[in-house]
Amino acid sequence: MRLNIKYGKGSLTFDVPDGNVGEIIRAQDDSSAEDGEAPLAEALEPKLRPALGDFARRDVLALIADGTRDQPHGLAYAALAPLLREARTVRVLIATGTHKADTPDDRRITDEVRQTSAELHIPLTSIDAHDCKASELYYVGTTRFGNRVELNRLVQAADTIVIVSDMKPHFFAGYSNAIKFLLPGVAAFDSIERNHAFALDPLASHCRHPLHPDPERRRNPLAEELLEAARFVTARTPVYALATVGSGARVNWATFGALEHAVAEGIRFVDSHLVRTVARQYACAVIGCGGYPNDETLYMAQRSLELTKETVADGADVLWLAECRNGIASSQQAVDNFFTPLKRDLAAFIDQVREKYIMFSHKTVKFVEMMRRLNGLHVVSALPPGTFPAGGMVACSDPQGLVAKWVARGEKILFVDDASNLAITLPGSGEPAAS
Repeated sequence: MRLNIKYGKGSLTFDVPDGNVGEIIRAQDDSSAEDGEAPLAEALEPKLRPALGDFARRDVLALIADGTRDQPHGLAYAALAPLLREARTVRVLIATGTHKADTPDDRRITDEVRQTSAELHIPLTSIDAHDCKASELYYVGTTRFGNRVELNRLVQAADTIVIVSDMKPHFFAGYSNAIKFLLPGVAAFDSIERNHAFALDPLASHCRHPLHPDPERRRNPLAEELLEAARFVTARTPVYALATVGSGARVNWATFGALEHAVAEGIRFVDSHLVRTVARQYACAVIGCGGYPNDETLYMAQRSLELTKETVADGADVLWLAECRNGIASSQQAVDNFFTPLKRDLAAFIDQVREKYIMFSHKTVKFVEMMRRLNGLHVVSALPPGTFPAGGMVACSDPQGLVAKWVARGEKILFVDDASNLAITLPGSGEPAAS
C-alpha cells in the first residue's frame, strides 16, 4: 500500500504492506468538501438577514485569524459581504494572540482582504494586526478566576463585531472557536498568560467546553474563563461569528449567528466529524500534523501530539512529521520559555512551572510528559541538525527506512494525517457522542 501523509506544503510517501497497516485516520473525506465561495454563500444566505440591523450604518470590527490558521480567510471574509457593505465603516483586526504581529502570511491575508473589499464595495477603513505587547488596550473586566482582562482598543470602539473563525478540537481550550478570538486573540500578554496557566489543569482538554451539549463535558476552567471574558464584550456590543470547518479554501461546513449560538452549533458538528476512535493503542505510529501551516513551527506542531496521544501505547515509537519551516516558535520569548528548558533539568523546571506558570511553558510540560511515555519520538523536520536535546526527540532523516524496520518486526502501524485538526480517542475513553 502507498500512503501519502501531508508534510509542509507537500507530502511524504510511505510504502507499507497491507498487513502492517493498522488504521489510517484522516481529518475529512475530501469528497464532502467544496472549493470557492458557493458552499459558504449557500450556508449563510438565510442566516445573514436577521443580523442586518446590527450592521447597517454601524462601525463594524471584523476579527480574522492570522496566517498560522489553516482556513479560507479571504473566502470567509467575502461571504460576509452582504452585511459588511451595509456598514458605515469596517475595520479588520488580525487576531494574533501571542504570535508575531507581522508575518509574510499575515501580509498575504491583508492583501486578500483589501482586494476583496475593493471588489465587493466593502467600506474598509483599516487592517491591523494585534500585538499583545504593543497595541493600545482597554480594561474589560476581571473574571471570577481573578484574571484582569484587557483587550485591543478597537474592540471597545466598535458598534458591532463579527468574528471569522475555523473550528476543530483544541488540546486545552476544548475547541478552536470564535470565542478565542477575544481572549487570547486580541488580548494583552498578561491576560493571556494568566489564562493559559489553566492549560496544566487535567480538565483543560480537547472537546471539553462550557457550551458543550453534554453536561459531563462542560468543565474546563481555561475555556470557562474565555467565555466569561467574551461575555464582558457581548454585554455591551453585538458579537456575531462566522464559523467554518475545512482546510485551506475547502469548506465542509459553515454557520453564522450570535457568538455563543454559532460556537455551540460548531461544537456539535466537530464532535460528529472530527472526533475519531481507534480500535486500540499502537506500539508504532506515524503522525502528521496536516502540513503547512499546522507544522510551520515546532510550537504549533506540538498540538498534533496532544490530540493523538491516547492512540500510542507506553513504550511506543512515534514517527512525527513536522516540517517547521519557520523554526522553533514565532518569537524569541516562546523559544526561551518553550524549547530551551528541554535542554535543562526538566524535573526542576516542571516543578517551577506548576508553582508559577510562565507563558508558553505548558507545551514544554506536555512535550516532556509525552516523551517520557515513549521509547522514541522520531522527528522528520527541516530544523538544523543538532536542534533536539539528548533524550526524547530524535531527528529522523530516513522515515521510510524507520517504517521498514517496524514492518520487519511485524508491527501493525497507525497512520494519522491531519492530526492537528482531529481528536482521536479509545473506545470507552469518554469521547463526545455525535450530536
